[in-house]
Amino acid sequence: MNKVAVLLSSYNGELYIKEQIKSVLSQKQVQVDLFIRDDGSSDKTIDLINEFPEIRLFRGENLGVGNSFMELIYVVNEEYDYYAFCDQDDIWLDNKLINAIDKIHCETGPILYCSNQILVDKYGEKLGIRYKKVPDLSYAEILVHNHATGCTMVWNKQLHCILKSKKPSRMLLENRIHDVWVAMVASVCGKIIYDENSYILYRQHGNNVVGAKKDNAYDMLKNQIKKIRKRYLRNGRSLLAEEMLKLFPKECKEKLLLRLAADSKSVNGKIRLLQKKGEFTKHSGENSIAFVIKVIVGLF
Repeated sequence: MNKVAVLLSSYNGELYIKEQIKSVLSQKQVQVDLFIRDDGSSDKTIDLINEFPEIRLFRGENLGVGNSFMELIYVVNEEYDYYAFCDQDDIWLDNKLINAIDKIHCETGPILYCSNQILVDKYGEKLGIRYKKVPDLSYAEILVHNHATGCTMVWNKQLHCILKSKKPSRMLLENRIHDVWVAMVASVCGKIIYDENSYILYRQHGNNVVGAKKDNAYDMLKNQIKKIRKRYLRNGRSLLAEEMLKLFPKECKEKLLLRLAADSKSVNGKIRLLQKKGEFTKHSGENSIAFVIKVIVGLF
């Protein structure tokens, strides 16, 4: 029976975390060890976690969702066959992990699995399926618009060893969070396998850190203002590209868009980036004018 380490970062999750823990521990045909890092909760989250003595709990300072999840990768060793991220507010069907493993167990090299999601409201009532068609999971798409959702991710030991040994900066993980990093590493160093089916109820509620809702024009404007005011939120794409080129120079040598994005701060770099704007905007869906402005003012 395959051993799976499930990695969950909790933060003020008292409303839903108990239901989620039960669904993780009820997985069929796999041996599950659940690791939780609490990211500084101030509600009853810790008390609820402690009702399950089999859980391995780590408590730490508030690092934010991306850094908190990656800390779990760094502390969980290579004794497991597979690894999975888990959000605190979803519900897993009892065959989630075994279906993921069935999809990737014959593959070789670093492998990442991700899947579709069944959207549900705060009461668990179904709202529909998230993706109507298979999303683009190429490195170029992940650079500008990641569709590989962390709470569906399952990966093998080979990828886990890479993720443990090549650590991105905390600043990047504050900006682009854990699932973007893991997806990018997998796309460049290995392979991503997507499952059109879903074995997870992806709960949408008012307190989601990330979610499936589409931002309206007002939300998009607020996000841009935040980036201008807060330095660590800026330049997410170029930061991601820089980290990849620094940590994986050989694997990224032929990845033109990564190299262009990483060199977006100099005048010549901006010019080269703008010359390839069509390659970026076809992935991001951005208006060409908005793209040009972002590059010129240094928000790429």
